[in-house]
Amino acid sequence: MNLRQNKEKNAQQMLTGVILTLFIMLLLCTIFTNQDAASVSKLKARQPDKIQYLDDGMVLLSFNINRNENSRGSLVFFTSHQHVTVFTKNNVIYNLDDSGGIWGHTTGNVWNFVKLPAYTETVIVRLKPCYPETAGQIEQYYIGTGNEIYTGILRQSMPTFIASVFILLAGFFITCYWVFIHNSSHIDGTLFYLGIFSILLGLWATNETDVCSLMLLNRRSSAFAAFAAFMFLMIMPIPFLMFVKSFLEINDDKIWKIFCNLCMLQTVVCSLLHFTGFYEFRRSVWITHLSICIVLIYLITVIIYKIIKKQADQRLKVCMAALAFVVIATIVDIASYYKTRNNSGIWGRLSFLVFIIILGLESARQAVASLKKGRRIEELEQFALNDSMTGFYNRNAYDYFIYNEKNIKNYMVVTFDLNNLKMCNDNYGHSSGDAYIIHSAHIIETTFDRFGKCYRIGGDEFCCLIPDAAEFQIERFIQKMQQDIAILNNKNIIPTEVGIACGYALATPDDADIEKVRERADEMMYHNKKVLKGLI
Repeated sequence: MNLRQNKEKNAQQMLTGVILTLFIMLLLCTIFTNQDAASVSKLKARQPDKIQYLDDGMVLLSFNINRNENSRGSLVFFTSHQHVTVFTKNNVIYNLDDSGGIWGHTTGNVWNFVKLPAYTETVIVRLKPCYPETAGQIEQYYIGTGNEIYTGILRQSMPTFIASVFILLAGFFITCYWVFIHNSSHIDGTLFYLGIFSILLGLWATNETDVCSLMLLNRRSSAFAAFAAFMFLMIMPIPFLMFVKSFLEINDDKIWKIFCNLCMLQTVVCSLLHFTGFYEFRRSVWITHLSICIVLIYLITVIIYKIIKKQADQRLKVCMAALAFVVIATIVDIASYYKTRNNSGIWGRLSFLVFIIILGLESARQAVASLKKGRRIEELEQFALNDSMTGFYNRNAYDYFIYNEKNIKNYMVVTFDLNNLKMCNDNYGHSSGDAYIIHSAHIIETTFDRFGKCYRIGGDEFCCLIPDAAEFQIERFIQKMQQDIAILNNKNIIPTEVGIACGYALATPDDADIEKVRERADEMMYHNKKVLKGLI
């Protein structure tokens, strides 16, 4: 077993491990979110009895505690970038005012658990915003047993946490899979960019869940978590943009670089402003949101352009389907952030997860196809049976087959010939002619390679040998090939119009020589060639 096959086996084992891990986490999610749990059913919000807004952005909330609530013991609430003081009459019973030090003048995102003294009648919560943008926030409040509230919040937020971890694990798997196969197979960076984007998205999404907030009891840790979330969010558009460019094969060498450089510049400038205390991340987050929206607008513009130019190939269609999810999720996230000062829950995460799965599977499919082609080229090179330009089997391989294969029953021979190749070479040079051959071979391979073996038997002559083809619907795939040719012509990659004449013939029980079958296929192919040229 060679090195490439070892890597493929390891990648498959890693895939199995990831799927098993995700299944176990999904099972845990079901257990933790059991709606029969008493702590979840008892988790009911408590409205303040009085709210007072002060001129300096502070908010005073008063709670009248009845005897039943007093016996329960704790006031629990969530704050985002707020200094908190809780007191009864003149006694301070809880204080949250520690800043994050170098991570920012903020307390971060914190779940506050306040133990109520016995016989408390009134509790006042004073909120002072760390930034002007966070003034006036009023979150949900709970009064009850601290352990029950903690468990209830943990269970309610577990699905969102699990979905976020799924995104993170998907990113790690995609990145590791790319590392395993790219060196020996010359795979491009599409999967790598998607993997890095998924990792950053997963880290950000996990960081923004209540599960993470409940686990970070240290004040500096909460501030650092808020700092890290903003950093992930600022960097995220760069790998996303690079993935989209590679996935959609965007022939734009300027605009996407400008966007990437602007995102990098924004990260550096906003970081400097943050660490100097002049304009911290929570205040400059609108710039990041604007960058994300601009990247999405650029992506939508590219898709519309390709549709207008009739370049809507399979990748574009897949991207359009996945983009619907990511646009919806982004709008929900940003709208929820400015409306409720918080991030979207399970549905936003699931939308991004669907986006990653759809595009990840399509990218992986392309990578597997490249891996298969690379392995075939390597095998053929060992026997000098490959065509170096197209990766097809060459005439030697074809001759080897027809000499050694005795049972040709139900074999179908499909022959191809490239129109106007000589004119392309004469008028535009052999480099253009080579491009014509390579792109045409790619279309033939994409359509027929999964059913049989493709050969280049002459300069512009190709054939495909398909076994067990008695029921093969050849006309449907010839039509698919012609559609791909039309898309290639609309992309204007080749300076002359691409045309591939095609013919086919099925071996009968009386046929003993595959060459006789190919001759019948050639007769149909030359007839089709005249039709394409308008001679018939």
